[in-house]
Amino acid sequence: MTLKSKKIKSLLTNSSILSLPGFVSIFLSILSIPIHLKFAGVENYGDYLLFHILLSLSVILNFGISKSVVISSNFEKRNLTKISYDALKYSSYIIIGLIIFYFLFNLLISKAFIEYISLELLFAGLIISIIYITLEGILQANKLFKVISVINFVFYSISLSFPSILLIFFNELSLFHLIFLSVVIKIITILFLFLYFIKKKLVVKNNNHFFLKYLKRNSPWLTLNGSFIQLYEMMDKYLIKIFMGAFSVAIYSIPQQLTGKLSIISKAFSAFLLPNLNNKKKLDEFLYSLDIFIKYIPLLLFILFPLYPIILKFWLGNEYSLLILNLTKIFSLVAIYSSVSHILITKYEADQKSKKNFRIEFSLLPFFLTILCYLFINDSSLLFISLLILIKELSLVMLRLYFLSSKDIKIKKYLIYLLIFPLLLILSFINMDFFYILIIILSIVTVINVKQNI
Repeated sequence: MTLKSKKIKSLLTNSSILSLPGFVSIFLSILSIPIHLKFAGVENYGDYLLFHILLSLSVILNFGISKSVVISSNFEKRNLTKISYDALKYSSYIIIGLIIFYFLFNLLISKAFIEYISLELLFAGLIISIIYITLEGILQANKLFKVISVINFVFYSISLSFPSILLIFFNELSLFHLIFLSVVIKIITILFLFLYFIKKKLVVKNNNHFFLKYLKRNSPWLTLNGSFIQLYEMMDKYLIKIFMGAFSVAIYSIPQQLTGKLSIISKAFSAFLLPNLNNKKKLDEFLYSLDIFIKYIPLLLFILFPLYPIILKFWLGNEYSLLILNLTKIFSLVAIYSSVSHILITKYEADQKSKKNFRIEFSLLPFFLTILCYLFINDSSLLFISLLILIKELSLVMLRLYFLSSKDIKIKKYLIYLLIFPLLLILSFINMDFFYILIIILSIVTVINVKQNI
């Protein structure tokens, strides 16, 4: 077996381990969403999802500590346990600040808002998530991929889906109780992780501050990048909630819940690449990952397009609609571009060039926000909003690829795939015969490409 083959085998093996629980989470989502809709209603589900969307703010509030740990592991392998201690110490400072902010915020907030959502649960969820993200980064730096896959499954998938499934047995569970159960599951996961860290001695107390120079260099840009990602990914949902209500949030989010599971795979690849990847090595794994998410996985998704109506009708029953079908098609392509971005961003982060990625995202922000606000002011449909998200994701992928272009990373071979996907999407709406023809041509080209790479 050649060195390249060994690298690719290692990539696929470890990424598969990280992805495996994610596939189980897909089954849980397929099971839990119809149950929640049936027993608690669409609006309740929209508010339940909104709470978990708000918890994603913890990615910003972690201030890049988690990824800085992983990046530093490329250069400070011997001091990793000491770096891990610093990471937890700085995370505790953030938590103290958040607790102080909670008490100040609680004094100023209106009673009406407190009745709508429990601030205690929200801030508890944010604190737990900040801790978890740091712990996950330490596990990633130690390349404990099997542990990450299991813990991620419990922390994200079980905590989201299990309360919904319980509605079968306890129909009277309120929104507060569902959220409370979700937060309890997250707390139990954190406690288990602390015990695991103590047993494996992954953290060693020290006063050497090995971690500080990596945090200073990477934290500002990682935090800004995280802020823009959250803004891009969450702004549409916040505005839909404000202008259209929780019912529309649910209709809009259900297709995202299904298609967004593709990110489980791309994030698994990223989790493997980041502690190994820098500008001098592991480029084969990076390029092969791009091939997988630009050439192979999208083709499989498009082949499934004709089955979407059957799958969605069976899954959602009476809640199925043509709008959900169309949104699912659009968000499938959004998920493809988003997954490619996960791989590209990993390269920027590994090379400690998050500043460049920030500039890319910042350049699109004014256009995105202006058009998004225009759509809401003019009462546009969810379909137009989803198309804007699609255009934004495609633009970000193209720009990220362009600025990574080099003699080792040639973008021309990816362009035909990235630009042909929107055409396939359009044909799936207007002419399935041409859609099938283009799929056949693309399949032949992809098979030939695979044979050339063997």
